[in-house]
Amino acid sequence: MKIIDAKIMDEKCLVLFILLSIFYSNNIIGQNMKNKLSEESSLYLKQHATNPVNWFPWGNEALNEAKKNDKLLLISIGYSSCHWCHVMEEESFENDDVAKVMNSKFINIKVDREERPDIDEIYMKALVLMTGSGGWPMNIIALPDGTPIWGGTYVPKDQWIQVLNQVNEFYKTRKEDVLEYAKNVRDGVKKESLIKPIAKKTNYTSDFQSKLASKAFDFTDKINGGIGGGQKFPLPSFINFFLRYSKLTGNKAMKFFVKNTLIKISQGGINDRVEGGFHRYTVDNKWHIPHFEKMLYDNAQLLSVFSKAYMVYNEPRFREELYNIYDFLELKMTSKNNLIFSSISADTNYEDGTKEEGDFYIWTKEELKEILKKDYNWVSKYYNINEKGYWERESYVFYQTTSDSQFASDMGLEIDQFKNKLKLVNKKLFDYREKRVQPTIDTKIVFSWNALTIRGLIDAYKTTGDNNFLTKAIAINKGLEEKMIKGNKIAHTNGQSLDNQVLFFEDYSYYIDALIALYEATYEIDWINKAVAFTEFSNIEFKQENSFYKFSSNQELLYSDILIHLEDGVIPSANSVMNFNLFRLSHYLGNKDFSIQAEKMMNNIIGKLESRVTDHMFWFWSSLNYSDGFFELAISGPDAKEKGKELSLEYLPNAIIAANNEPSDFYLLKERFFEDETYIYVCVNNTCKFPVTNIKEALKLMD
Repeated sequence: MKIIDAKIMDEKCLVLFILLSIFYSNNIIGQNMKNKLSEESSLYLKQHATNPVNWFPWGNEALNEAKKNDKLLLISIGYSSCHWCHVMEEESFENDDVAKVMNSKFINIKVDREERPDIDEIYMKALVLMTGSGGWPMNIIALPDGTPIWGGTYVPKDQWIQVLNQVNEFYKTRKEDVLEYAKNVRDGVKKESLIKPIAKKTNYTSDFQSKLASKAFDFTDKINGGIGGGQKFPLPSFINFFLRYSKLTGNKAMKFFVKNTLIKISQGGINDRVEGGFHRYTVDNKWHIPHFEKMLYDNAQLLSVFSKAYMVYNEPRFREELYNIYDFLELKMTSKNNLIFSSISADTNYEDGTKEEGDFYIWTKEELKEILKKDYNWVSKYYNINEKGYWERESYVFYQTTSDSQFASDMGLEIDQFKNKLKLVNKKLFDYREKRVQPTIDTKIVFSWNALTIRGLIDAYKTTGDNNFLTKAIAINKGLEEKMIKGNKIAHTNGQSLDNQVLFFEDYSYYIDALIALYEATYEIDWINKAVAFTEFSNIEFKQENSFYKFSSNQELLYSDILIHLEDGVIPSANSVMNFNLFRLSHYLGNKDFSIQAEKMMNNIIGKLESRVTDHMFWFWSSLNYSDGFFELAISGPDAKEKGKELSLEYLPNAIIAANNEPSDFYLLKERFFEDETYIYVCVNNTCKFPVTNIKEALKLMD
């Protein structure tokens, strides 16, 4: 037996101990090492703080580093509730091999699109220009100055590594070609924002609008509702246009389309029937299987859409959805200071590190049988727990295909009896589901989306007369004033300081609309005064020579110094909303400057409308103000506000209402007060017909 010297043994043990210590400490450091995102306020950025990728936040440090080392930028843009953003993170950004390529060859920047909509917008324009489509995660490879040379969305790991190596090699070996391509991209994006003013006045005739309406209507799904034959997004601007246009023209096909679309949305899997609130979109054309994230901006706008649709169709289901959205906002989305959170993730994150899309929202037959007992049979028919409602993994997404009235009749119940029965079942399901691991709520406050929510709540208040909607709208505004407004400066998110901050035009445009909405609900002139103050500030800070408004106050770090957003997408553009703000304020106040400005915007957008009407549907909606008769309804007298509230129950897209119970110097109300009677003046450009005393007579004068 060989004997080993004890001294040598001790030395070897010591060396082994040191090596093991280094290995384990390096392993721990590797697991916990944080990149430059760890101090950011954004939940999305924090989620990437422990990636092995050496991420930078957007800013001078990253851009200067790229220029100094002549390295390409890799700019990855997403948001916390985005399912495919997290899939790509798991596959690529958490992978050491991918991180080595990214860290050695690129300066890597992570951007939260909700925090920096300007960066998202300017690179989305480039992505669509380069590839014909866009989405998130948005991954851009750019020159050190930020000009894009490659773009894509989700890319599988192996393909992603190939892209990184190939683009980097191309930059090293064919730099002149890359620079030329980058120039073409930059010029293309710049061209999108260059709209020359039209000197000649444009007439939006009914014939012109009819042709455009038919062109837009060709894109609609006549069977399932919505737009196109693939993925379905609610697209409120599209629905709102055809709601108004069908009412104006009496077009039955368009009127049916709007009602059918909203019924399908309400009955589909896009609608969370258990706790309320709508998911972002569905991956199919029947509104069944959603991408499960819930966004505030969708639910805010759907409050408005269902409110207006209830006025037109008197469909009880539309009124119910107002309360379902309200309950969802109260239950899951409202902060302690009454502001509303931005989103809820599509994914459920489990303690073992795994993630599953939609797990919180889906059901198995076994679960439902256990919870519902004897109610399972009828519930399984109502929600289609069968091949119609099947998703994957032996699971189902609730999907209604029979109307409530028909289903109640089939069960031999009155509709109210059936509704109560359904309510009890949904409460049981809610209580059971609440015990599951819940998806992450992004508690970021986005100012513009809260402004959209105020507008939605006010529309719901006007439709129902329920003070709960108004009270919540006022509470949100109070939170915005206290937490996110300083003088004329608005913080886009609650994680940002107002000191030296980029200001975003969308915050101002949507907020001015929210302030006008608060006037519509209360008839308190202070709301109009605030709207005017923010409008005048916007004209100084954002307005351009072509009459449109630039996206943000500071565009120094962007590869193009001209960024103007005009397209109406899932949210109407800030410019189209501002156009309507100016139009209404000009009528409320008799302000000719605002009127001229609004008219110039409508004049200059006509080329975009003609070429791509479906991308400018709120502009198209606003164009009806110039062809349809537009009325000012001035109500003055001791019961003026009550009559104004009653008149607001009517669908009147071509009118504004001003009301006061006392004498007023307000432009539309001046010298129109009588103590003994309340009069309604129906006016066009403040030229009024003989005043009447009841709602029916006033409505007749508008026909």
